[in-house]
Amino acid sequence: MTSPIAEPPASADGATTVLIMLARVEGKLDVVAAQHGAQLTEHTRRLDDQGRRADDLDDRLRALEIRPTLTPARMLAAVAGTAAVVGALTPFLDRLYS
Repeated sequence: MTSPIAEPPASADGATTVLIMLARVEGKLDVVAAQHGAQLTEHTRRLDDQGRRADDLDDRLRALEIRPTLTPARMLAAVAGTAAVVGALTPFLDRLYS
């Protein structure tokens, strides 16, 4: 089975062989460092996007929290008020239509 890395020429001495091997390792490390740098750049971009989304979400939540809402107490007051008006108008409407 042959190695994917070409062997240095047979005439080369030991120091040259070591230098060639070190150059290959350095090249591989450069590739790994470049890939890692690209991944870090992508992660930074994604984190920035998430930060902007969180800020937008905070703004939307603040806008919703500021708006007045219908609480159960207000709903009960509206229902009770409607019932009181209907109760007060019933005798009057009964006299009108009888």
